[in-house]
Amino acid sequence: MATPQKRKMAIVWRGDPAKPVARVPENSRLHPVALALETRGFVVEPMVYSESVSGAVRERLLACDGVLAWVDPLDAGRDRSDLDAILRHVAASGVWVGSHPDVILRMGTKEVLYRTRDVGWGADTHLYETFEEFRRAFPERLRASGTRVLKRYRGNGGQGVWKVTSLQDELVSLQQATDRDGSTSQAALAEFIAGCEAYFAGEGRLIDQPFQPRIVEGMVRCYLCADEVIGFARQFAPGYTEGTPNPKTFGLPAAKTMFPPNETQFARLRQNLEREWIPTMMTTLALERARLPVLWDADFLFGPKTADGEDTYVLCEINASCITPFPPEAPAKIADHAARVLAMRR
Repeated sequence: MATPQKRKMAIVWRGDPAKPVARVPENSRLHPVALALETRGFVVEPMVYSESVSGAVRERLLACDGVLAWVDPLDAGRDRSDLDAILRHVAASGVWVGSHPDVILRMGTKEVLYRTRDVGWGADTHLYETFEEFRRAFPERLRASGTRVLKRYRGNGGQGVWKVTSLQDELVSLQQATDRDGSTSQAALAEFIAGCEAYFAGEGRLIDQPFQPRIVEGMVRCYLCADEVIGFARQFAPGYTEGTPNPKTFGLPAAKTMFPPNETQFARLRQNLEREWIPTMMTTLALERARLPVLWDADFLFGPKTADGEDTYVLCEINASCITPFPPEAPAKIADHAARVLAMRR
């Protein structure tokens, strides 16, 4: 009897194609994923991606059974549009894509904050699809709230995220999430609004949320494989000590402390996610379980405490295209999920 042919799984990351690799480097964060896949009988195909070799990448991916990609949506002025077109093409040809670009567009852009505002993690969130709509409606919402947070449709690392606070005489105080030192500036509201027009280029838009004052306490990141919570990270704000938070906090550059999925302090959050919030999100976004990303995360800010002193949580963003770092439980979960999915596709 012939030995069954091993399934081939590509691991793709952005890099210099002039430096090809035979294996995922041992010093790479993706190396544990490659080892977990090999343990489950996969042949791992490491693939360095660049727009300059997109044709070759596409042809190599067509020879694989599946692909796991770690490429940021924005990186040094580049986006994922070329890679996403490749992934759509190979998926249509029968290759399993661990995080399909169409699914990322549904749940991994800032628009998900508006689309899922009625899920238990939601807030008073608004979507501006045109610059004219933003210019007309944002000033009134800002004056009513005092402080709002604007987020561009797609980005990472705090790019295009602004804390805007209304001041006297139609001035605003501005803080960018990319300014890790907590610095602020002032501008005329009309001037700031005019500068946001660039965010509406192409399919661009802006999402508008209320500012969460408890951001000074940090945030909680939940890591998921499909609809299963596989770990948490607690990220404290820079300079934070209990009872004496740093009031300048907005960008949260501090290191993450990882916790396993059964961490007791997050038990209620995990229960809400797995039993209520993710199923409701799937219904809202018309997503089946089989289409959920193999690895994604949801970042939560602390909302107001309940009457009995329990924390509430407000969704800050969902990341679904390039998740690093990830908890130690993730590689085995990714490999198991990939094996199950491909077994069902035979």
